[in-house]
Amino acid sequence: MATKDANQKHYFTPVEDEEKFSMMERACEDKWKVFLWIQGKSDKDVEEFECISFDTENSRLNLKSSGGLLAKIGTSKKAGKEVFMKIGEGKSQYFTYSALTYSKEKKEYFVVLNKDMFKTQQRSNYRLMASRFIKLKFKIDDDHILDGLDVSAGGTSFVINDPEENEKYAKDAEFPDCELHFNGKKFAIPKAKIAAQFPEKDKAGNPTGKMCAGIAFMDLSSRTEEDLFIHINGEARAEEMRKKLAKPKD
Repeated sequence: MATKDANQKHYFTPVEDEEKFSMMERACEDKWKVFLWIQGKSDKDVEEFECISFDTENSRLNLKSSGGLLAKIGTSKKAGKEVFMKIGEGKSQYFTYSALTYSKEKKEYFVVLNKDMFKTQQRSNYRLMASRFIKLKFKIDDDHILDGLDVSAGGTSFVINDPEENEKYAKDAEFPDCELHFNGKKFAIPKAKIAAQFPEKDKAGNPTGKMCAGIAFMDLSSRTEEDLFIHINGEARAEEMRKKLAKPKD
């Protein structure tokens, strides 16, 4: 039996149509915000919309720009493109992807929610592992830029390649003004704290003789936390799509 992905079990939960329709009704009644972005673009490129109405029969969610310059000058540059989408309330967040369409006649946008939708309730639990697609670096200072092993909205971890620096990265040690480099984007980390130190293991589960350090991000601004959360989830969805494409077709 294949091992289940712990992140899928505890973080991403597939949403059935009944729950999706009920959630969309609440979203439109309460005018929930919707955030749309295109993978690989700058965090400044995230656009904010508002739920207007939902057509259950066609799974069509009608949107309008939340204001600002975009609402005044016309059509979003994302119109006609596939976008990642986040919508939610409090800690319950829903993610999916679709094509954003603009109706010139009604002067409003819409997306058809016919793709897989997932729900998350604990943003900090999702841990995205480094891979050939996920590139992570953690900058302590100009002389210490370390290869990240994984990343979540709450922290990262790395291998301590020089045993003489094990003490430098002892539990509870703190480092100011750090920076996370994640797939071409940089996130300012005002303070990083060593949450744990543990042995590195190879693929067979055997200790390599080196130690790893787990970092907790501290004092993040709300904007940075949200930007990081959006970026992690965009990359996580891309990972899911890559896994689906890699599976042999029946």
